[in-house]
Amino acid sequence: MLNPAVAGVKGVVNAIIDYRMQWVGYEGAPQTSAVSLHSRFLNGKMGAGLYVMDDKTGPAQQTNFGASYAYHIHFPDCELSTGISGNYTKYTLIGSKLFLHNSQDPSIDQTISYAAGVPDASAGIYLYNDRFHLGFSTLHLLASKAEFYKGDSIKKGLVRYARQVYASLGYNYSQNADYIFENTIFINYVQAAPLMLDYTLRMHYKGLLFTGVSVRIRDAIAFHVGATIMDHLQVSYSYDLLTSKLRNYSSGSHEIMLIYNFIKAYDDTNTHRTMKFAHQKYKSFF
Repeated sequence: MLNPAVAGVKGVVNAIIDYRMQWVGYEGAPQTSAVSLHSRFLNGKMGAGLYVMDDKTGPAQQTNFGASYAYHIHFPDCELSTGISGNYTKYTLIGSKLFLHNSQDPSIDQTISYAAGVPDASAGIYLYNDRFHLGFSTLHLLASKAEFYKGDSIKKGLVRYARQVYASLGYNYSQNADYIFENTIFINYVQAAPLMLDYTLRMHYKGLLFTGVSVRIRDAIAFHVGATIMDHLQVSYSYDLLTSKLRNYSSGSHEIMLIYNFIKAYDDTNTHRTMKFAHQKYKSFF
């Protein structure tokens, strides 16, 4: 959902369910749930995926439906994937949940709930093998806008989507196949907002268990734990301990994720031995 070029990189039919409850203690705090499915086809040359994401924050609810396509180029020791996605968002504004400083604000109608449809697109690139990855993507390429109260000559509501740039860099280090250390740096930039920088370190044990910590600058420290069951199902949980001023009024954030890997999407024994080795030895990453 953040980088369409990721579609198909795992080489299996991959399904993900994710739920995040943020800033517990605040009324109307963000709640996000998502379901996605992606895989490869044409002997691994292409990937595709579908996703649905629902985000509720106070009086606003956004339900996003998207489809991604990626093209994978094989190199001797890595792969380069380029991807694009299109999506449609149903943006609902619930008037009864709006609180106004000026109760006579002519641009807001508190008596109704109004939904606007917003088409959009994203694009990205992803260079990777079993040891590292480098990703870059741009969301909201169309700079779309949600228009509310279209039929009202007095009230006019407009929400513009700002373009967002995401970058990620990861490296997996190990001198013992039983212990793998996964390092990831994640950056999010959007105009007129503080730069978000996130560093994560996870330790994986025999592809069965992992634990780790993330440091998000000016925001939180997150703790992770997870397990892989029967080689196919991964269950993970994370807790955000807030470090910003929000900590005075919130008990933190919770997130749980389920990942299920179905059958391998293609046989790649001849063209990419490194990735095949990764599937066998580093299951926690794939």
